[in-house]
Parts: sequence; C-alpha cells; structure tokens
Amino acid sequence: MKQIRKRLTYANVMSSIAVFLVLGGATAIAAGLAKNSVGSKQLKKNAVTTAKIKNSAVNSAKIADGSVLTAELADGSVITAKIVDGSITTGKLANNAVTTGKIADTAVTTGKIANAAVTTAKLGDLAVTNGKLANDAVNGAKILDSSVGTADLANSSVTNAKLGDNSVTASKFGSIVTRENKEPVAANSQALVGSGCNSGEVLLDVGYIWSVNVAGLYAEDVFHFLNGGFVRATNATGTQREVTVQAVCLDN
Repeated sequence: MKQIRKRLTYANVMSSIAVFLVLGGATAIAAGLAKNSVGSKQLKKNAVTTAKIKNSAVNSAKIADGSVLTAELADGSVITAKIVDGSITTGKLANNAVTTGKIADTAVTTGKIANAAVTTAKLGDLAVTNGKLANDAVNGAKILDSSVGTADLANSSVTNAKLGDNSVTASKFGSIVTRENKEPVAANSQALVGSGCNSGEVLLDVGYIWSVNVAGLYAEDVFHFLNGGFVRATNATGTQREVTVQAVCLDN
C-alpha cells in the first residue's frame, strides 16, 4: 500500500480520470440525464437530422407559415380537397390549360363568355333556332337571294308597293275565262241581265254585247255585285232583241 502511495502522483491520477471519461464517461452522463431535461438551448445548431425525427412527428403546428415551398411538395400531392374554394384565379391557369374535359356540363354561363367571343366556328349546325333570333334581327342582307319561297310569304303580304314596275307579266296570271249569259229583251222595254264567275275564280270585269248593232239598243247601267255583275239593258226598238252579258274571270 505504501509502495502504491509512493507511486501516486498528480499526473498519474489525472491521466487515470481522463481514461475513465473517454471510455465510459459519455455513457454515464447520458444515462444520468433526467427526462425532458434537454431543451432548445442544449441542442447544437443542425443537431436534429432526418434520422432523429420520428415518422408523423411533424404536424401543422410545427411548420412555420409560408415555409412549405414548391420544392417541398411531392408531385401529385395537392389534391382537390387541399385547394380552398375560389383560390384558383385566372393568373394561376396556364394558357390552354382548361380543356373541354375539365368543364362540367352547363357550367359555362353567359357571364363567363366575353363579348364577341362566340364565333361562327363555335356554333353547331342548326344551333341558331327561332328563339335565339331577336325581333327584326334578320334584315335583307341576311337573306340569301332567291331563298324566300311561296311558303315563306304570309297571306296578303305582297302589296302594291312591293311590286316592281312592269314585274307582273301575263305569265303571272292564271287562265282568263269568260262566263256568258244571253237573255232576250222585249221590244221597247228594259231588262236586268247578269253573269258571274264560278267558285274559286276572281271577277275582273263585266261587259255586254247586243245580238245586232242597231240604233235604240243600249245599257243604262253596268255594275259589279259580289263575284259577278249586271247590265240594265234597254231595247227601244220595236223588235225583241238579245243581249249577252259577259263576266271576265281569272281562274287561279
């Protein structure tokens, strides 16, 4: 024991303590740390690496506002549920990014269409129906030459003002026929003799002719009535004469 004491020097003691600390001191210190005793101040800068973080340990409260950048987002990680309603503005959409398949049926309302945005190429064939035309929208320039047929004209729509000078030729008329009625007129007497057009025909004029051309035969009155006409024939001769009343008719 005396020999050990003789050999104990300050240097020997300090070297032995150093060896002890190197070999087992760190473990002893770590084992001696109380629970929750290591705080922010005890951690060296950049000491907490990925391997030190437990899975799912970092929640929203641990992430500072504005700290998640584009590089931190995995491809395909931003799904519909993650996007706040109304947050995608025009500036966020790339040109030609919104395709037909991305638009729900009936989703594009009038307010979404810019003025003059719907061109001819955007209109489907037969898409412009009667209900889409404003009153008086179709003027002469919009009607193709020779496209207005008989079926397109309303009854009684062609007035005198609509007919060009010399535009109604003989070929535009139907057949013109004469309906005659011949009756005798007693000597020195008068008779009312008439004639008329058939159903469906239009009366154009009424005239008369005597069977002979002698003095004393004449007509005091010639008048139209409905679709025919009458002549008040006077025979001032001493002989019975015949008069023929003619109704000139247009057969449509």
